Amino acid sequence: MKTIITLGSFALLTLLSGCATLSETECASGNWEQIGYKDGKSGRDSDYIIKHESSCIEYGVQLDRETYEAGRQQGLARYCTADNGFGRGTRGSSPNLSCGSQQFPVYFDGYSQGLMSRLERLELDLDEAYKEHEILTEVLRRVKDEQEKDRIELELEGVDKDIDSLQRQISQTNDLIHRYQSYDS
Repeated sequence: MKTIITLGSFALLTLLSGCATLSETECASGNWEQIGYKDGKSGRDSDYIIKHESSCIEYGVQLDRETYEAGRQQGLARYCTADNGFGRGTRGSSPNLSCGSQQFPVYFDGYSQGLMSRLERLELDLDEAYKEHEILTEVLRRVKDEQEKDRIELELEGVDKDIDSLQRQISQTNDLIHRYQSYDS
């Protein structure tokens, strides 16, 4: 019984400590500029400090918001690059708005280029899917064997799903392009 209680307490403690963004040692060290820098370099927004405050309040430690934010801004300078913007664009993600367009225009240039690259790739994939659909439709029209017709119809269903998915992704990418084109100016 004692083992079960000990294991249960350990599991609960592990779960609770998993929620903390900072350890007691990190809170006590008070190196808020370094903590802010690390968060900025990861692209975290300014509200992330609230999570740190929740962690450190347990240990009776007060954060230095001004020093933290100065460090975060230095970290953002490392994060808000054209490469990171391009990567988010090619994945079809929204831009990280911690990278303000006035402060980090190169990030939004990269983001815009990434979206255009994604759109180009999706349109090429869609063209290929349409061609595959045409070929399968023609083959289906000529095939006499019922089992072969069933197989081709299944393949056509898969191609139709791919076409729908690509059309959706193209639409979403166009939406992102239109929504964030003003950031690119």
